[in-house]
Amino acid sequence: MLSAKSLVGKPIGLKENFLSEEECETLLAYCRNEQTTWETYLPEDDVWYARMINPRLMPPDILELMGNIRQRAATTIKADYQITDPIYADTLQLVRWRPGDAQAPHADCEEPDGRPNPFPWRAFASIIYLNTDFEGGQIYFPKHGKQPEIKQGMLAYFPSTA
Repeated sequence: MLSAKSLVGKPIGLKENFLSEEECETLLAYCRNEQTTWETYLPEDDVWYARMINPRLMPPDILELMGNIRQRAATTIKADYQITDPIYADTLQLVRWRPGDAQAPHADCEEPDGRPNPFPWRAFASIIYLNTDFEGGQIYFPKHGKQPEIKQGMLAYFPSTA
């Protein structure tokens, strides 16, 4: 069975132009539309308050595009990491980072000391960047000394371990 520990040592994957400019623009237009609903079920002081759109809120055309992108990402990650087990995305969201938003370095499947966190099944994480018209917002891998240059349409993926 696939686990995050089985992926330790795999490189941070970066695929430029993973999304087309048209795909990025379609998703950005949807995110920037004043009618788009951002999740507000969390307390207002929660870091994720009004920062994500879950699939159940997406119109059919956006949901279809997101599903297609998810499948392409899974295929790319499986091939690059030589994964033969089936893989599943437990989240599929559009997420925004507003001025002042920040997240400390973390792992998606474990605490910094290696103990399991509430999501121990997460073997890897991935992010796709839709735009580059921002300041800050870099993803950073402090233990690897890596801070890749963000490019529109780029897919970044990596094991979920600390």
